[in-house]
Amino acid sequence: MEKINLNRGWKLHDSPLCWEKEKLAEVKLYQDGWLTCDIPADVRMPLIEKGIIKDPVVADHCLESEWVEKRAWWFLKEFDLPDLSGKTIELVMEALDTKSDIFINGQYAGSHRSVHYPFVCPAGHMLREGKNEIAVRVTTGLEEVTDEQLSQINWAVCREDDNGGKYRSDYRRAFVRRPQYTVGWDWGPRVVTCGIVGDVYLQCSEKAVIRNVEIRNRLQGEKAFLTVTAEVESLPMISTQSCDLQVSVSYEEQVCAVSVLKNQLLTSGTNYFCVDLEIDHPMLWWPNGYGEQPLYRIAVDMVLDHDIKEHREITYGIRSLRLDTSPLEGENRKFQFYVNDVPVFCRGGDWIPNDSIYARVTDRKIEKLLEEAVNANFNMLRIWGGGLYEREYFYQLCDQKGILIWQDFMFACATYPDHLEWFRAEAAKELEYQTRRLGSHACMALFCGSNENHWLFNPQDNPQWQVDFTREKPLGLYIANVLAKKIIHANCPDIPYWNSSPYGGKLPNDDSCGDVHRWHNGFMSKDMEERIEPVLYDEVRSRFVSEYGCVGPCCVESIQEYMGTNEYERTGRAWEMHCNVFEKDSVYAGIRKHYLDDPEKLEMEEYVLYGGMFQALVLGYSLEAIRARMDCYGALFWMYNDTWGETGWTIVDYYLRRKISYYAVKRALAPVKLIMRCDKGELVVWGLNDSNTCAEAEGELGYVSFDGSIRKLRTVVFKLPAASRQCVLREKLPVEDYRKGSIMFLASRGVEDSVCLRMDDMRNLEFEKSQIEIVQTKQIGRCTHVTLTSRGYIHGAYVKGNYSCSDNYFDILPGESREILVENPNGQELRFGQVR
Repeated sequence: MEKINLNRGWKLHDSPLCWEKEKLAEVKLYQDGWLTCDIPADVRMPLIEKGIIKDPVVADHCLESEWVEKRAWWFLKEFDLPDLSGKTIELVMEALDTKSDIFINGQYAGSHRSVHYPFVCPAGHMLREGKNEIAVRVTTGLEEVTDEQLSQINWAVCREDDNGGKYRSDYRRAFVRRPQYTVGWDWGPRVVTCGIVGDVYLQCSEKAVIRNVEIRNRLQGEKAFLTVTAEVESLPMISTQSCDLQVSVSYEEQVCAVSVLKNQLLTSGTNYFCVDLEIDHPMLWWPNGYGEQPLYRIAVDMVLDHDIKEHREITYGIRSLRLDTSPLEGENRKFQFYVNDVPVFCRGGDWIPNDSIYARVTDRKIEKLLEEAVNANFNMLRIWGGGLYEREYFYQLCDQKGILIWQDFMFACATYPDHLEWFRAEAAKELEYQTRRLGSHACMALFCGSNENHWLFNPQDNPQWQVDFTREKPLGLYIANVLAKKIIHANCPDIPYWNSSPYGGKLPNDDSCGDVHRWHNGFMSKDMEERIEPVLYDEVRSRFVSEYGCVGPCCVESIQEYMGTNEYERTGRAWEMHCNVFEKDSVYAGIRKHYLDDPEKLEMEEYVLYGGMFQALVLGYSLEAIRARMDCYGALFWMYNDTWGETGWTIVDYYLRRKISYYAVKRALAPVKLIMRCDKGELVVWGLNDSNTCAEAEGELGYVSFDGSIRKLRTVVFKLPAASRQCVLREKLPVEDYRKGSIMFLASRGVEDSVCLRMDDMRNLEFEKSQIEIVQTKQIGRCTHVTLTSRGYIHGAYVKGNYSCSDNYFDILPGESREILVENPNGQELRFGQVR
């Protein structure tokens, strides 16, 4: 098979929205106003490049380019072809956003109405040797949705203007298979995308083509048994032919297994060839923190007529994975993942599209975000259902880095018209394509039917929507409850499926079963105290927390970028638009509770510092609390990455800068860790070991005053078995002055971080400012290694400046030494500050 790439050298023009596909000839008569672009391209990309519009992620410029969605957009591409006679040629457009009409040399080739699977059509009869032309008319698709259609789903679509989020809403999204977030969400503006947003190419084949390769494995003893199924299409319509097939498995250039099928009969159309292979002592794939991620190379080669060859190659991680939902006590059930029969606690966050204009997201941005996730000790990301199925490169990197993927299907916060035959057909094509594409990735841990649809619209939880799900009118639940299960059973039955997120129990979001989104008793509570009080997370009783969060500001440099100026105030329309819809002065309230009065009067640098520390406290404390629940099996916070810059949920901002909270999350998710709590007058220590090797945590434990003058310590050693969570100590809390000191564990071996028992809000603790002492500084390559200590307690020690560090904004306990690595290639002198 040969691919002829057509990404480069396109022209773009707009027209009135009423100009349908029949107006192609009139559009081509335009003499002026053509823009040039390469594919993938959202129409805003060349408009920004030519200065016609401003970048919508800056300030409030998104409002100025809403006219884009009210026009039709025409892409034209001219190209030359050699003689391709005797070959079967298909035009492949990997992603079109959203309603599209495609023409080849003026002939109508077809229409497409979904961004979530590719447009593929036979093209050989419309192409010719020499000069050719492809034209594509694209619109948002929203223009076709009527009030009559919306009445069929009772207008049951979440809109952010209902939450006070101006300019962020559109009921019509539920009828259009586009990225749902582009009409606006609590964390992003309305930037309704439109364009050719995936690769475009001609696929040229002779006689036969390998359409798909499916791989399944079974582990037994010291062997792995692989089943490789090749789907081969024989292109002659009425003739049979013969082929040879070879399937080989290799690791680091060493062949592990080979199977050859000689002289196989190909009948017209689809053929399936199944090969079993056996591998001795396989190298197993593990999630991040539990082991390595060895990837085998599986090659499928087909030979016809002794010289026509087809080749497919896949990297593949050998592992077993299952989701355990077995009973606990009463109505409670587990929700625990096992990889290679080892229980895995899922640590990580929720992933959204990386830009309001997602077509311009680079591979490097995806690489950087996944590198930062691994560095922050993630082993799972949940791909949220209101965005996009990520490009293939993303899943390949997750395979390489050991990041398990919880993959939502793209249905979020709405009822959907799956009582309509055309909509069911679109959903089926989408799910069929995505499950076949993703089913053989080692990173794939779970497919999930939707985001919050079962929870938000059921009449018991939310009667205000006046929605009643029925078999005759399932309003999206046929897709999640029936269609998705059938497709997964056919395409990738080894990957677990869950109907929605949240889901489980008598009603969705029940603590007894499945996963929960902890919002109404957390940051979306109407009670401000519940929004800003971290100790409430000690009350979590859920089996798996897949969403919850806390907002915080970006660094000053990022604020300057997204505001588009160095002179700004924390008021005005642009500032408000870059504050999350659910913020509602929570950052100010958090600063006031935990640090100081009158946060509204703080300079921007101080607002960022204290607001960032507030978010860090809530996320760090809550992740520890959830991990310390022995009958809870996962903690995914909302959210990891961002689509534009704002005071919002993320720990890495739109510009890929770490927020203060990044470091708190990294510490909270350390694979081997001790957690201390006070429970009914007792000191409780939990030992966590999310790794495949036994560990010991050794250090000194006891009461230490914040000034370091009182030290009532004893040596302790806690044994931490592999892949375990357990209570390692429970004893009566000693009577001491907990305003002037606390119980501390000063680590000497086995765990990275010392631990201090939190007994009150930071502003209520009594300690004087101590000096940070630099014990040693070494420059090794690009990094400066700095060892710090202090005689007294330091809260929030940090490196001044925009540095990337192994740790930052951390506490130093009295007499403790902390070594950190600072990325500092020029070896500049480092300066340190402290929050208090």
